[in-house]
Amino acid sequence: MNITHNSSLLTTKANCSLQERVYSSDYLFFKFLNSNYLRILIGPGIFLNTLCVIVLSRPRLSNKSTTIFFLRFLAIFDILAITLKYVRVELNYQSRLYVCMGASISITMWTIVLMSVDKAIAVSYPLKSSIWLTQKRVSYICYLTSLILLLANLSFISFAEQGRTRHNKLFCGLNQDKNPLIFDSITASILPMTLTTAANIIIAVTLHYVSRNTFNWPSKKGKSDINRSELDITKSKRSPSPYPNQTSLAAPLTNDTSLASKRRTSAQVTRMLFAVTLSLILFNLPNSVIYLFSKRINAKGLFTGRDCLTISNYEIKLYQIDFMLSVIQDILSDLPHIVNFFLYCLAGKKFRSIILDEVQHFLVGIHLIKRKQKRYVQANHIISTDSGNTTRLNRSHRHGSLTRSLVQLQQL
Repeated sequence: MNITHNSSLLTTKANCSLQERVYSSDYLFFKFLNSNYLRILIGPGIFLNTLCVIVLSRPRLSNKSTTIFFLRFLAIFDILAITLKYVRVELNYQSRLYVCMGASISITMWTIVLMSVDKAIAVSYPLKSSIWLTQKRVSYICYLTSLILLLANLSFISFAEQGRTRHNKLFCGLNQDKNPLIFDSITASILPMTLTTAANIIIAVTLHYVSRNTFNWPSKKGKSDINRSELDITKSKRSPSPYPNQTSLAAPLTNDTSLASKRRTSAQVTRMLFAVTLSLILFNLPNSVIYLFSKRINAKGLFTGRDCLTISNYEIKLYQIDFMLSVIQDILSDLPHIVNFFLYCLAGKKFRSIILDEVQHFLVGIHLIKRKQKRYVQANHIISTDSGNTTRLNRSHRHGSLTRSLVQLQQL
């Protein structure tokens, strides 16, 4: 009886495989994602952010707002962040590379903070902001912030450590025993998100207040404006001119058109900023929650030095959940480097038009399509110009004939 019981225990112990217990179908799927998601994202990430830099550097957008400079700066460091993340995953043993990657991620986060603060100042002090925040000053602020964040991330070298995975592969990461949470929260997670959210709340409240007061003018001012316009109309009726000055009428129309174009561009840039901020919050808030939850359960060392039979099913499930959450956390931290292009396309009409023009110009350059001809517009312009010249000639001819007839009458 005892011999049979001992033999069954030996058989169970021999048949117990920790790998078979851990490697469920869900675990294998997330393991596949963990190995390949960066290889899927690296190509579109570099291409789309490069396209963003090209479009945001065009004169139609580059000189419109300081926010455009921030968006261009953000796209450059998005390229750098996802490239360094990919190189780190493939090489995975460079502590300096890890520091540069962390600095790039921190710079992208704080660029959004600076962009939000810049827009909050612009909507709160619309007259003074153009004097305070020029593109030259904004560029200096971005460069100085990048240098400070790079120096701050150098402290992570003391937290970085090298180790080996189960497959005997070198890796570089943070030593969790030294508790680098405070440095990470200041440079790349909690503090930037808090400041960005606060700045965007100020922007939304200010814009709502301004729009409400714009459509609710005081009655006295409205009456005075109406009386002034009626007086101008009366004066224009009393003093008709046979040859009205068309340039004086065209100047206000040109100014109104230019002002309306600036307002539309500003509204599009504000929507693009809100879209980037919303993506930052939606992706990084779950990321921070998952990070805190993973720190709490701490399931990475559950299987160290333990036999397969002593590990319960609950511990295996806890380990699987921790691994899946870590993969989701990595994907959420890398997706903002990719989705900004699509957010710009959704929020900015002028951005979309420049994208379409660039694509059309590229296709024309490689002779896939032909350039559209606009001869009918030129023909109309020529016809209108010729008709105008004909009218002027007829007027001068009539004026000359009238003068000659008067001279002949005087001679008689």
